Amino acid sequence: MEYYITILDFVNGSVDQFNLTDYYEKKTIENFLTEELEEFIESKGYNLNSIEWMAHNNRGMNYRNPKNINKTK
Repeated sequence: MEYYITILDFVNGSVDQFNLTDYYEKKTIENFLTEELEEFIESKGYNLNSIEWMAHNNRGMNYRNPKNINKTK
């Protein structure tokens, strides 16, 4: 299994994705806390106040057209 962080950077208008297994051993990543993930993000030059991020184990992104999303009332 691989582990990824996807970052939505509001300053640069970009979406960036890092494969954490390129930087750490899998056993280490499995035990990461939020603070450790945020330290990694900051080490890559991001400002936590101007991004949103998520950690996940599937590669890539799912693009959805908001018109096709059913919302419950």
